[in-house]
Amino acid sequence: MNLIERYLGRVLVSYTLIVLMVLLIILGFSEFMIQLGKLDDHYTLAMGSLYTLLKLPVYGYEIFPVALLIGTLLGLGGLANHAELTILRVTGWSIRRVFWGVMKSALILWFVIAVIGETVAPHAEAYAKKMRSEALNRDFSIGSSADFWMKDEDVFVHVGKVISERQFFNVSLYTVKNDRLEQRVFAKKAEFIANSEHQWRLTGVTETSLGWQKETLPDLPILQGKTSWQKLDYQQKHLKTMEVSLPVNPELLQSLHVDTRYMGIIDLYRYINFLEKNDLDAESYRLAFWRKIAMPLVIISMVSLVFPLIFGSQRQVSMGQRVFVGILIGMSFHLLNQIFGNLSVVYHISSVLGAFLPAVTLFVISLFLMRRLR
Repeated sequence: MNLIERYLGRVLVSYTLIVLMVLLIILGFSEFMIQLGKLDDHYTLAMGSLYTLLKLPVYGYEIFPVALLIGTLLGLGGLANHAELTILRVTGWSIRRVFWGVMKSALILWFVIAVIGETVAPHAEAYAKKMRSEALNRDFSIGSSADFWMKDEDVFVHVGKVISERQFFNVSLYTVKNDRLEQRVFAKKAEFIANSEHQWRLTGVTETSLGWQKETLPDLPILQGKTSWQKLDYQQKHLKTMEVSLPVNPELLQSLHVDTRYMGIIDLYRYINFLEKNDLDAESYRLAFWRKIAMPLVIISMVSLVFPLIFGSQRQVSMGQRVFVGILIGMSFHLLNQIFGNLSVVYHISSVLGAFLPAVTLFVISLFLMRRLR
């Protein structure tokens, strides 16, 4: 970056961070008021305050495009009101050159926020949800029930109760081959084995085996020509411990504390594979995954949309008007993105299309308006 690009970058970054801070204060205060209504003897005021602070990284990551749009409007609008952009134009800087100078700083700032959103935010969200659930004496669960099923090749696994990411209670493993139940293993407790990939140690195990054997029948008229029949061989034994491989690990279970839109892109990719292996619906997670992939296009479109608003107006515009326009555009895009994304999930439209169409639409509109500038 040259001197002018660094100056434009400082203006954009400073205004964007100020807007982001203001929005986080508003959202944080709203979240804190919600937590105040849940306080009791176990979930204290300190825990509620900590929960609110831990939610700020995920909020910041989610509202960053809107903050960038408003911050760019305010920053470049202030330069336009002080005729600094006009001086740049007179000295030979085209609108396209100014745009790329601003875009460099916008993408660098987005990269920093994306790193925080992919690393800090999911862990902060998971810890916040876990802390509040334990304080309110709620069992950790996947989905809306206190138990869940999963499948690993020919083995169906039922977990009765999840105590933590590393400990289950009342675990049953059903082995089915050729549409027949061959074995059932029930364990009172399952604990994850450290430094392993998917190994769990079962305690208090009851292993039941079901075998079918052919028995030759005597040649009697009442049997109507049947010469053999299937005999059930039932065996049961009790074991203190047993090691098995389950298709989950603590990292995967920890990610399930996090809402879909807050999960990291790597966690989303792993969980989508997990759902597909278990023949479960992963469409909402695919949508969240592709929305993260489309985010750079959203950032470029947001910044592009600012330039027609700044350079297309020949009169000075107040800061309040620019904030209003920024909020209006940002919230309209967010609403369109949510509506079309949900419709793509409900009507089984491609998740790639559901994630990229709003971003592409915004980019086309921005490009059309940019071409009209001189």
